[in-house]
Amino acid sequence: MNDLLKKHGYLDGKPGAYGLTEKGQQYAEEQYHSRGTGGSAQYNPSWETRTWSDETEAALKADMEANPGGFDVGDSVITQEHALVYEPFAESGSSGDNNDSQPSWKELAIGGAVMGALLVAPHAKPFWNNKVKPAAKKLRDRLAKQESVDSSDS
Repeated sequence: MNDLLKKHGYLDGKPGAYGLTEKGQQYAEEQYHSRGTGGSAQYNPSWETRTWSDETEAALKADMEANPGGFDVGDSVITQEHALVYEPFAESGSSGDNNDSQPSWKELAIGGAVMGALLVAPHAKPFWNNKVKPAAKKLRDRLAKQESVDSSDS
């Protein structure tokens, strides 16, 4: 909608930073808002809102019928500049490899090992301290006791 309003002279600017033109000011009212709670700028957002009058629809329809492509001379430049072009990601490889973007088994194994390590890491130390150490101590004590019994028998 903003692109259409811009093509027909109601808005100027670019996405995220539109403003009313003289023609747009006839049909819309712009209000500035600010939270203004103090501190850092990231916590104090400000924004503008536009409230369009009911006459805007009829005026825009008339403009669209009179000049379907908009009236700006540089319209084709603006359209190309703001057109969204989506292209799939493709690596440019000069080796002639088949770039079908499927991960190899090695990449999957490494990724699985990293994910496993991240998932196990918080549980490793408690497991070591609460299970492995006490079991190893019991085994050591039992072996030491058995050794002392064996040495006293000889």
